[in-house]
Amino acid sequence: MHFKSIKARKDWRTTAANLGYLSTIFDQPPYWIEALDEPFCAVFTQSEIEKLIEPATKTIIDLAAQTVEEVLNGKRSKEYLDRLKVPVRCREAIRISWNARESNLWGRLDLSYSQGQLKLLELNFDGAVSLYEAAVFQRIWLDQYSETEKDENIIGQFSSIHQRLLEAFASLIPEDKTVHFTSFGNTPEEDETIKYLQSCALLANRKSQYLLIKSLGYDKQGRLIDLENNPIEYLVKLYQWEVLFREDSKIAEKTGKSVLIPLVEKQQVHFFEPAWRSLLSNKGILSVMSELFPDCPYLLKAAVDGSPEAEELKKKPYAKKPLHGLQGESVSLVYPDQPEMSFSIPGTYGKEGFLIQELHALPTYNNYHILVGSWVINDKPSGVGIRADLSPITTGNHCLFVPHMVMVDPI
Repeated sequence: MHFKSIKARKDWRTTAANLGYLSTIFDQPPYWIEALDEPFCAVFTQSEIEKLIEPATKTIIDLAAQTVEEVLNGKRSKEYLDRLKVPVRCREAIRISWNARESNLWGRLDLSYSQGQLKLLELNFDGAVSLYEAAVFQRIWLDQYSETEKDENIIGQFSSIHQRLLEAFASLIPEDKTVHFTSFGNTPEEDETIKYLQSCALLANRKSQYLLIKSLGYDKQGRLIDLENNPIEYLVKLYQWEVLFREDSKIAEKTGKSVLIPLVEKQQVHFFEPAWRSLLSNKGILSVMSELFPDCPYLLKAAVDGSPEAEELKKKPYAKKPLHGLQGESVSLVYPDQPEMSFSIPGTYGKEGFLIQELHALPTYNNYHILVGSWVINDKPSGVGIRADLSPITTGNHCLFVPHMVMVDPI
């Protein structure tokens, strides 16, 4: 992977506005790379995609599934669930969701690709954003770039995300059913991501309805219902399971009755993402994967803070991440022998504990730290999205999105 300077399209803002999604956040502050004075793009060779990123993604997906099986059904299940701080009252619901092999829709692997090595930093399998940018907007950029910059070495782009989403909705949602979509309604990137997903369902000829999370209701039978009192059977959400479980616990304390867990246990609602994916959004899962598959070249050593293994990892540069954190908050990069290089983002996460992970520094270009996101649609590697930030912790909404192209291998 390398990078090259590009010229911003004169009408890229108009293009974004005409397409509708996310146009209000692409520019101020800069989020799409063409908003910079000196924009650039990422360049992959065909071999890097076909012989490294795709097979690595497939391997990680497979190992993640094996890890979930061990966590939920293996001999050390209780030990692992305790390590991940999964609430006891939620465990059976998560196990039922997994044992039923409830289908998943979308997710993203965050990868560091530097020094000739590709390493997994995090699994984002419960409401990952930057989806539309990777699926649609960067493809339009490359089409328009190729019209003005004639380069026969450009093969295309690794992005079949949009088509895979259409195929997933067609296969996962019966023709006679309605799929509901929900979000907060006050976070543009999340709201637009949900509405983009809804557009994919419509293009797949599936009936759909969008409503705010606060508009979700329950009837006397305990069924989840929409504003017209229709039972919700398929729900695409951008609301993390650990938050849902926490809120459901508060409801149970007040009323003596849980409303969410029975929906999962009785499989009354097909959630996207399903409840078992909550384990993969938990940073602690990386410690289990590291333990189960120590020889995997894509995994970094990791352990839960406070363990002997974590203390050993702290002797070298490491990352400290909250088990249930979001957007890079409460994450620290620590250099024990060079404290002046250490960096952290303040936040309120971490009450549940932290993960200590071997540090694999991100590559840089023009002082930007570069993160590779490998998208997975219905368990299939489907494309990449690149994010960049002046901060070495490149996971927040403040990151730039960098389009990419794939070129023929050099002779």
